[in-house]
Amino acid sequence: MNFLNKTALLLPTVFLLSACYGKTDQTLSPPENARRVTIAVRVPEGITLLPLQMLYRSERCKTKSYNSSNEAYEIRGYNGFMQAFSPIANSDIRQQRIAIDGGGKCQWQLNSIKVSFKIADGNPLVKGKEVFATNYIFDFDDYGFSDGYGTGKAKESRGDLHIKTDFFPRIFINHMFEKTSLRFFGGDTDYEKWSRRYKLQDTEKILIEPIMYMNKIIILESPNPPPGMITLTYPDGSVEKTQPMEPDYEKLLSMK
Repeated sequence: MNFLNKTALLLPTVFLLSACYGKTDQTLSPPENARRVTIAVRVPEGITLLPLQMLYRSERCKTKSYNSSNEAYEIRGYNGFMQAFSPIANSDIRQQRIAIDGGGKCQWQLNSIKVSFKIADGNPLVKGKEVFATNYIFDFDDYGFSDGYGTGKAKESRGDLHIKTDFFPRIFINHMFEKTSLRFFGGDTDYEKWSRRYKLQDTEKILIEPIMYMNKIIILESPNPPPGMITLTYPDGSVEKTQPMEPDYEKLLSMK
């Protein structure tokens, strides 16, 4: 992971995701000695890497939330940005280096980051399908981003990370809703061993290395007409009738 030691310039344009609450100063101004983390992604051909999403929280600048009785209570302020990754010359690596200690008047602290990629629009598999991104979430504090990104439950991790995951295109033909979706499958994230969410400690470098098997396509098809079992076709042509929505990942890995 020596390439992570190369300096990545922080892009000058930062896009604000969250709304401004009152007159909260959402400016980041990291001190010179701020803790930082470098996130790098090896981007295979045919994959689109989406901008990095960052969520900062502040104990100093509070905002309001409401309970089920519409009673207001204070919570830590939050500040969300997204920012493109920077390319490394003559490499398929894209990376970004960001401050954990965000500083500023609100003393922003990095809560979570989300790394996302999807199959490129130019791939013939995309035509006529709803495409979903694949996500990794890294929490430096309590949960920031919601659990609705298909990453699974956070698992504890200490120190630097080098994550390699085998991915297969997964097509789901849903006759009931007359929709076909496409996403990558890298194991059922309901199981911790394949979770793509991490609770980090003492982490300075993260390298994500997705390994794509673009020609090893999984097809799931809902019963037509319902009810009934899902028809699951593996890349080797074998067919199963199944109730769970996810393929057998170990079986897929044996077909690489």
